[in-house]
Amino acid sequence: MPAPLFPDSSQRPCVSVVVVTWNARSAVLQCLESLVANPPSVPWNLVVVDNASKDGTADAVARAAPWARTILNTANRGLPAANNQGIAASAAPFVLIANPDTQVRPGAVDALLDVLGRRRRAAFAVPRLLHPDGSLHVSAGDLPTLREAFLGRQVQRRRGQVDAGFWWDGWEHDHERRIGRGHEACYLVRRAAVLEIGLQDEAFFLDWEGIDWTARAQEVGWEVWFTPKAEVVHLGGASIRQVPFRWIVRSHRGMYRYFAKRSSPPLRPLLAAAFGARALAKAAGVALGPASYARGQGRART
Repeated sequence: MPAPLFPDSSQRPCVSVVVVTWNARSAVLQCLESLVANPPSVPWNLVVVDNASKDGTADAVARAAPWARTILNTANRGLPAANNQGIAASAAPFVLIANPDTQVRPGAVDALLDVLGRRRRAAFAVPRLLHPDGSLHVSAGDLPTLREAFLGRQVQRRRGQVDAGFWWDGWEHDHERRIGRGHEACYLVRRAAVLEIGLQDEAFFLDWEGIDWTARAQEVGWEVWFTPKAEVVHLGGASIRQVPFRWIVRSHRGMYRYFAKRSSPPLRPLLAAAFGARALAKAAGVALGPASYARGQGRART
């Protein structure tokens, strides 16, 4: 029997989809269209958390998906706090966390559910991300070392690493395998793992919250798995492109918090100074050049 065009509220959902928005009206409408066109084959529901958008996002979502649960924040609470609201407002055993600038392809959610169904210690299932033109969007890597985070992605690219390091730029993303971490644009989470490790750390505002969550899961024996059978298109930067300098600051604060949580107190002032200087350098580069500094826009090395 084909899946309904929208969730049946009379059925207990097997998967809850959580989408957090901030001034991303056009992108989130496309995201919701893709979910309606390519829904999971199991009962599901949708929770949209709007972080005080000023572009009419909330009204547009209400018109496009009146069956969805919507949470309207009066201020921008940040991504992890809003993700946590969505998770808390749902009860399904699996939660798909999706950025508003993602579009699921046919069978994508089912493929992610299949991974968590077969891999009992998998807390996260990560899809194969694609750019809008169909090219590969790198979505797998290892948990970062301090050196990798500070030196950045381009240093790793020049070293020619294939499937090692913070980003696996040289890997084809062509088979299912256990990975260190996945891109945070779209991923499926097992609620049982969340109950053990806790929700996302709300001290992160935007960026690095997912890496921290993954690290906490692995510390107690949970795993992260990638599958190429789930394909998701990632437009990239629907919200952060609007405020690149603010995002640079918040991203580097996230880097600092991630490593500070895992360092001794005497080292934390040094980490703060190092990441502060790195943020200034990145901001200066954006101010002086036309290149944008948007997270996760790297294409696979060919």
